[in-house]
Amino acid sequence: MRKFIPVVLLLTGFALAKDKNPADYPLTAHVVSVNTITTAHPSEETAPWTVQFRVGDLLYSCGIDCRKHVQVGTDVHARVEKNKLYILTDDGQTCDTHIRGVHEIPTQTK
Repeated sequence: MRKFIPVVLLLTGFALAKDKNPADYPLTAHVVSVNTITTAHPSEETAPWTVQFRVGDLLYSCGIDCRKHVQVGTDVHARVEKNKLYILTDDGQTCDTHIRGVHEIPTQTK
């Protein structure tokens, strides 16, 4: 039993360290807003709090789970899997949040 505990702790530490590897977060997400009322798109489900991230030409409206880990106007490392957005901040904090809506941002012509 005593040999089992260090092995579990070692594997758990490895899993946590893997979560904080920037290579596991290949996208850059720009924090667009932290809203008290959803105003991004009329067809979007309304919620009392929403955090919006821009990844390339897509705007992700997400739940409030990561609002304490991000600041508007900053960039974070990110990855998207199914209906979740996973982020890694520059100071090593990780967070995942449910994606409530995705909308394409039209490119502006000059």
